Parts: sequence; structure tokens; C-alpha cells
Amino acid sequence: MSDITNDVLWRRLRYMLTPQWDIYHSLGGLVEGQRVLEIGFGTGTGMLQLAARAESVTGVELNTQAVQFAQLVYPLRNGRWLEGDVLDLPQTLRSHYDAAVMIEVLEHVSDWKRALANVRTALKPGGRLYISSRNANADLRRNDLHEREVTAAEFTQMLGQYFSPVVLYDYQLQTQLTDTTRVTPLVAVAWKGQ
Repeated sequence: MSDITNDVLWRRLRYMLTPQWDIYHSLGGLVEGQRVLEIGFGTGTGMLQLAARAESVTGVELNTQAVQFAQLVYPLRNGRWLEGDVLDLPQTLRSHYDAAVMIEVLEHVSDWKRALANVRTALKPGGRLYISSRNANADLRRNDLHEREVTAAEFTQMLGQYFSPVVLYDYQLQTQLTDTTRVTPLVAVAWKGQ
């Protein structure tokens, strides 16, 4: 097999396992030494990037098979993989985390208000939520698996009901975006007040 073919195969595998690879890479430095909660870890490969820099990482995933896969394939010395629902987080997770991560999750949750309230409760005072969402203004076809698709302005408004301030960024968390952006995905950093 040629080097070009190998390169293409590895790129495709990387994005099959975690289409949000670059977001997780950017988050790594932001969660250095922190206790992190990830909601909806999917394949778990994003959580591996967080665990490499964080003090500890707890992943909560609704899908039983995803949890079993992660536990089998990714044993972490500073992490744990839990089956659970953001709409019903255990009491033991309350006020425990410095940061929470939700990458491409909120659009799949039926009760987004309850989900954000529960994540807020899991954060310590001053904690941050790093959350991404597809931008409905990005000229993409609607995804039928989504409960909702929101614009940047709607995303900021939703998050603002539970967090302040809320700042939108590009996927590398380098460029601050406005509420009228067409960039997708949107990545927000949202702070829990004291």
C-alpha cells in the first residue's frame, strides 16, 4: 500500500472514531490538572485526550455498549466510564467537577433545560462547561437524529439561562465568534457563577 493510501486511511479512521478530534485536542490544555466530567463520550477517544492532561475524567454515556467498549479497550488510571443519562445524573457527581464537556450532545437530548441544569449542578462554583453544537445557520441539511438544531444566537441564549458569561469560539477555541456566525460547529465556553 502506498504512503498516500495509508495517510488517507488513518485520517478517515481518526474522524470515524471522533469527528470532533480537533475540539478535544484544543480542550486538552484548558483542562490541565482539573477534574473533568464528560457527558456523552461516544467512542471514548475524545475522553482519552482529556485524560492525558486532566487530573481525572469521569465519562457518562447513555449507550450500554459504548460504556462496555470503553471499559474494555481504554483502561484509564485517572478515569472511569459510567453508564448514565444527563437527565438523571447521580447525586455523587454534584459540585465535584472543575470542567464539564459536552461535544455534539445537546442536540440529541429531549429536555435540554434539565440537561444544562444537571451539568451546572455537577460543576463546582466557577467551573466551566465546554460544549459544542452544530450551527443551524451553516447551510447544512437538517440531521433527523437531532431533537433540535440552533443558530449561534439561540445557542448563546439557551446556555445563558444557566451560565454566565457564555463565549462562542471556533472548533480550535482560538477565534471568538459572534451570534450571527455561520461557522460550524459552534464551541461555547460557559461559566458557572460563584
